[in-house]
Amino acid sequence: MSKTMDTPLWYTEAELAELMRVHPSTISRKVRAGTFPITPLVVGARRVYAVADVHRLAGLSIEH
Repeated sequence: MSKTMDTPLWYTEAELAELMRVHPSTISRKVRAGTFPITPLVVGARRVYAVADVHRLAGLSIEH
């Protein structure tokens, strides 16, 4: 498997909350209020967040 296949492209709301060390409802609340700095992609009833956007927000570099 290639390196790019090992790296996820999207974080679920639960994964993002775990990374940010907050409860998933905190992220949901901020998204609904329009105060979360990353716009999620809505897939059905779920929101997913681009890994690149999350890393950019955190100031991390992404290597491919």
